[in-house]
Amino acid sequence: MKTLVIHPTDPTTDFLSVIYQDEDWTVIRDIVSRSSLVKAIQEHDVILMMGHGGRDGLYDKTKRQYVVNDTFVFLLREKQCTCIWCHADEFVQKYKLKGLYTGMVISELEEAINNCVNVQGEEIEESNTLFAEAVRQALKHLDPVYKFKLMYEGDSAVIAFNKVRFFYE
Repeated sequence: MKTLVIHPTDPTTDFLSVIYQDEDWTVIRDIVSRSSLVKAIQEHDVILMMGHGGRDGLYDKTKRQYVVNDTFVFLLREKQCTCIWCHADEFVQKYKLKGLYTGMVISELEEAINNCVNVQGEEIEESNTLFAEAVRQALKHLDPVYKFKLMYEGDSAVIAFNKVRFFYE
């Protein structure tokens, strides 16, 4: 099965690159055009989308636009998807996509503050490292949510917050 990773370039989400490092997958970090992205999605069976986003899709902060939104749903419904961004659950459920996805997850201090989670910066960094490795392992497992929760362990309030916001449809 051919796998495509869509991960807009953004230093605040670079920790997610662990998920696809050393894999023989096609990786798109800089989205050039909608047509090239459509073609890439059509040519792959599994689509991993990760970075920042919201209920409307995957967002490219540097270009200040959604790179994956409702106009891609007709393609994504036929694929096994992994959607790792804040509020991806709303996008996945609204459009009835299949695969792994997250709800609101904390990966930055501002997100912790906005969600009333009291943590230190180093706790977020540790959580990000563990989160990415847990997702990497979950993608290889028959029961991905179980594997994720098994791998993503710690005493941090961030881990506790994020851990219950990882789903499989």
